[in-house]
Parts: sequence; C-alpha cells; structure tokens
Amino acid sequence: MSTPLLSIIVIAYDMPRQALNTLISLSPAYQDGVAADDYEVILVENRSRRNMDAAAIAALPGNFHYFLRDEPGVSPAAAINFGFAQARGRFIGLMIDGARMVTPGVVHNVLMAFSLNADAMVAVPGYHLGENEQQFHLTHGYTEEKEQALLDEIDWQRNGYGLFDISCLSGANPNGIFHPFMECNCLFTSAEVFREIGQADERFDLPGGGALNLCIYRKIAMHPRTRSFMLAGEGSFHQLHGGVTTSEVVKRDDILRRQSDQLTELLGQPFRSPTVEPILLGKIPGPALRYLKHSIERGMHRMQRCAERNEDMYADERAKERLREERQA
Repeated sequence: MSTPLLSIIVIAYDMPRQALNTLISLSPAYQDGVAADDYEVILVENRSRRNMDAAAIAALPGNFHYFLRDEPGVSPAAAINFGFAQARGRFIGLMIDGARMVTPGVVHNVLMAFSLNADAMVAVPGYHLGENEQQFHLTHGYTEEKEQALLDEIDWQRNGYGLFDISCLSGANPNGIFHPFMECNCLFTSAEVFREIGQADERFDLPGGGALNLCIYRKIAMHPRTRSFMLAGEGSFHQLHGGVTTSEVVKRDDILRRQSDQLTELLGQPFRSPTVEPILLGKIPGPALRYLKHSIERGMHRMQRCAERNEDMYADERAKERLREERQA
C-alpha cells in the first residue's frame, strides 16, 4: 500500500452512532474527487460503556485504522498524540470531537490547499445539526431521534450538501467566515507544524479536553509559516451526543469558566481569536449560499467597525507577514 498524503485523526468517546456517521462521511465512497490511497483515517476511541463496532468500521471502503484505548483521564489530548504517532501522512487533519460529519468536498479541497501551499492551515466552518445550537437541545425538545429523522429526510449519504438545510451556525463561528474563528473542529495542517507547536498539550486535563481545541487552533493559526485557507462551501456538522459544552448540562457556565481559566493559564495570556486572513477555496453549493450571505453581511459590519476604530481587520496576518519578511532579510 502506498503512503497516504493525508492522515485524518478522529477522536471518539461514548458516541458509536455519531462517530460511525463521521467515518462514513470521510470515506472515499462519500468524498468527491479523491481516491482511497490519497488519505487515511485514524480513529482513536477511548473506551466507554458504548464502544464502536469494529466490524462496521472494517467494512467501510478506504483506509481506516481503528484503535481502542483505555484512557485513565477525561481529556482527549493523549488520544490525539497517540493518533498522531500512528499517522503516516505528510499532512494531518484533526477532528477532536468524533461526532462531526463533513460535506463531500472536504478532502479534495484540503489536498488542493496543500498542493498550493505546504504550510497551509485549512479550516472547515462548523455547524450544529438542528435549528438551534445543541447546548439548548432540551429547551427546544431536540433529541437524537429527531436528529436521525432529519438525516434520513435529506438522505445525507447521497446528498451530503443537504446537511446545510438542516443546520445552524456553531457558536465558535456565529458571524461566518469573515470574522475570526475561536476554534475549528475540522482542522488541517502539516505534520511538521503540529510537531512544532508541541502537538496536543496534555496539561489540558478537563473533561472533553476543556479549551484544548481553542489552544491548538490558535497555535497553528499564529505559527509564522502557516497560511490560512477556508473551505467556505464545506462544513463540519456536530451531532447531538451529550458533549461537555455542546449539550444543555447543569452548571454549563461554570464549566466554561474553568475551561477559560485553564486556557489563560496554559497560554500565559488571555485568549483571543487569531485575526488571520483566510484564502477562500472551493465551490459554494446552493445550500451553503445562505451562510455565505450571512457571512458577507456580518463581514461588512465588521469592516465598518474596524474602519471607525482605525483597526486592521487582520492584524495578526500583517504581523506574520512582517515576521516572515524579517526572517528572509
């Protein structure tokens, strides 16, 4: 078997139905314009009361590698680093939350980005299935059964872009693609850059990793060599599964406060979203146009606000450009 160019690392815990949907959406039977040998998918599952069906994973077309681990902690950080150690690709994808299905053009466009720039950071915008963000699922009577009915209604395996029709924007990017992202749950970079940022910091030991995902995204975005690419017409869609911050849990505000405090401590400074300017890549399918319209409207508001304050919309991008110029001088 030839060495794949891209290794996609998916982390799962106590979500067998959702994680299998994610894997199906990453298979070459679903992804457009790619061959099975182009990439591999490494699924690392931390053992729970509901583990995945290894036979169902083995039956999927493509290069899937399944690892079931006994993780003593409550964070996915160690599992990410374990998955990275198994990866053979020059480039990697990180899906820390294995309950995120993707649209059919993700892998093709990711590979295109890396063909343009080997130091690309490729971000896939995030959405939640359902009309409302899933941390309000109890309030709105949204259940896994209703979600499955929505997926069946659009026949998602044959109509992947129909996911846009049954979703809403994630709170990590509520203003769309022309505002800085807090995080990205479907993120791609080179294996070299991931090593250089120290991989996944295992000091993030809170349930679900706490704010680990925000830290990884910021470090990659702020790496002096990376160039941001945004797949504006693709998406990563979160499925309801009782996640730490993506479900309506008691004392959610307290959980978020603890995560923020740990993030500040480990970063050594208060967190802010990196203002890197993305290169937009890929097609915009019809169902995604309403989100592009929303992004443009919110982006124009941001542009006006920055102009009034004499602020650069993409100050971090300019700083990275100056740093690159200084290093080349």
